[in-house]
Amino acid sequence: MSLNTTASPGRRKKLLIGLSAFAVITMIVLGVFARNGWLPRTDAMTGKRTGWFGSEPPAVAGGSTQPESASIPPSATPQLSKEYIYAGSRLLAVEDANANAAPPADLAVWRPSSGVWWVMGPGGSVQASYGWGTGGDKPVQGDYDGDSKTDFAVYRPSTGTWWVTKSSDNTYYSVTLGNSTDEPVAADFDGDGKTDIAVWRSSDGTWYIVQSSTSTTIYPVYGSQGDTPAPADFDGDGKADLAVWRDSNHTFYSVNSSNSSYLQISYGATGDKPVIADYDGDGKADHAVWRSSNGNWYIRKSSNASSLQMQYGVSGDVPVQNDYDGDGKCDMAIWRPATSAVWYIYQSSNAQTRTEYWGTTDDIPVPVFYRR
Repeated sequence: MSLNTTASPGRRKKLLIGLSAFAVITMIVLGVFARNGWLPRTDAMTGKRTGWFGSEPPAVAGGSTQPESASIPPSATPQLSKEYIYAGSRLLAVEDANANAAPPADLAVWRPSSGVWWVMGPGGSVQASYGWGTGGDKPVQGDYDGDSKTDFAVYRPSTGTWWVTKSSDNTYYSVTLGNSTDEPVAADFDGDGKTDIAVWRSSDGTWYIVQSSTSTTIYPVYGSQGDTPAPADFDGDGKADLAVWRDSNHTFYSVNSSNSSYLQISYGATGDKPVIADYDGDGKADHAVWRSSNGNWYIRKSSNASSLQMQYGVSGDVPVQNDYDGDGKCDMAIWRPATSAVWYIYQSSNAQTRTEYWGTTDDIPVPVFYRR
């Protein structure tokens, strides 16, 4: 007896109709679930699982919070390079005056409670979530390997240890420099295109700088107790200059690395916050302050010594100036932790405000150059 496994044309037709109907119904149901937010998903900022399926994931979804054991994500291929300057320890971008603009800065936060870095991608997606650091650390992101891409890094005051990832080869290293009262002031002081590990000691005004070009440590003295360190490239030679902001007399003091000359600029008022960056796109850092009492920005352009004043932000905001639109000029920007961690960015390319929600109220905003 033979067994015929071939269905008749009539049966095949009924089967195809049934499968098609099932597929249509499935698509309709999934569409309804998606519109109402019933499909399972993980909130990038809170780590909470929502929807009708699955369980809530662990509180930390980006990797280990201990630098000693964290695995490093793959690096992207570098493209256009930027020159970097710093305001405090914040990484900023400076373009050569005649260069094409490089990709814009990415919105990112570091979460002290978990040590996770969250980097926003296109359309509010999660571009990267990576555990690096722990509570009590200070984020000190920079381009330590010179590949034009931000490397995640933290400074641990309790031990004076720097933990640095390297995006170029997916490795990490640690360096001991500093103590619990020193201020991290990482910047490219020797002009080799790499961030140098450095601290400033307020008790005696000493800078401890490990030059990446030679691996030697230098100990210049500049500033006094009560000053705020503010290294940046004021003379446009590609090297960060030693600089401080003295709040008591609202004055910037710096030493040009190109010729060792001194620069003294009185600007703003006592209580202002220094927000040094290249706002006019001439390749030099501009002296600038932000006044929290009224949200005013005061910017002295290095290109022509003219001043710009603009109200942007309110008391309680955190200034997060950077080049977010990729035009080679730093944009005024603030991060508002009081209202769902909102970023307000005044784009220099079109004078329009960009609004983004990224982070939680206890995060630390850390703009990065991740997409390289």
